[in-house]
Amino acid sequence: MHELLLYGQVSAARHDQVLKILAGFAAMQPRRILQRRIIYRPEREPEEPGSHLRRGGTQNVAVKQKQQSTTPTQLYYTHLVQKLSDEDFGKGDSKASETLSADVDFEGGQEPRWSSLFEDMPDTGDRGVSIRFTNSTDLIGGDPHTFMITSGPNRFVTEYYVEGHRFVHGNVVVFLHRILHEPAVRNLQTGPKVNPPAFDSLQLLDQSGTYILEAKVRVQDFKDASVLEAGVNELKAFQTSMRGCVELSLPDRLTMDTRVKYKLAPGVVTKAQAQQAQAPQNR
Repeated sequence: MHELLLYGQVSAARHDQVLKILAGFAAMQPRRILQRRIIYRPEREPEEPGSHLRRGGTQNVAVKQKQQSTTPTQLYYTHLVQKLSDEDFGKGDSKASETLSADVDFEGGQEPRWSSLFEDMPDTGDRGVSIRFTNSTDLIGGDPHTFMITSGPNRFVTEYYVEGHRFVHGNVVVFLHRILHEPAVRNLQTGPKVNPPAFDSLQLLDQSGTYILEAKVRVQDFKDASVLEAGVNELKAFQTSMRGCVELSLPDRLTMDTRVKYKLAPGVVTKAQAQQAQAPQNR
């Protein structure tokens, strides 16, 4: 699955106005969305940039093996997404989790509330919209935290909450939202909470209260040029319709980078840093 994306910003003062405009444009009532997003990072560290080009070996290595050895391994952050309702907040449990449950009663008409989400870094194409690969897997049983820890293996990083409203116009999914977090305990957690805290205890990540407007079209067959072009054109048509209300634009792809960055170990000096330090002495 690939996503075609455009983004805009809506000030807190204009939120209600834009919500009504989107409701009229999409001919539907806004659907309130509450989510918890838990971030996981791979246990192992990424390789030093360029290290895949310096690996040793004999000159008799097969071509296929040589091509594999010159391909750097990328590591990515992944998300565990939980669908929430107002009743899920403030149940008084503040312990780190080992007992989250994703069990689903299909006979009772329940839908999966947990899913694992991977979002790739957007590509470098120039189509006027952001395009990235994404994959979401519903979890229908067991402990979702344990699943994420063992599947990587991964380790817990942090968690945050998303509050907003969703609309659908044709194939365009519009999500007007903002991000909330619990700053007092966020850096002290070793795992996700069993239950979310009271909603009133959450604070805005952006203190200005600005909302993010995400316009998205999902494309299943990315290699079909006609399908891709139709998706891009529909998203751009929505962008044109929103002019004067919300300016949608193509974000910098590096701000949406989900890769784990390589960091030098403490005390390690790179060759470039050593040469820079010796340069004044050689003058």
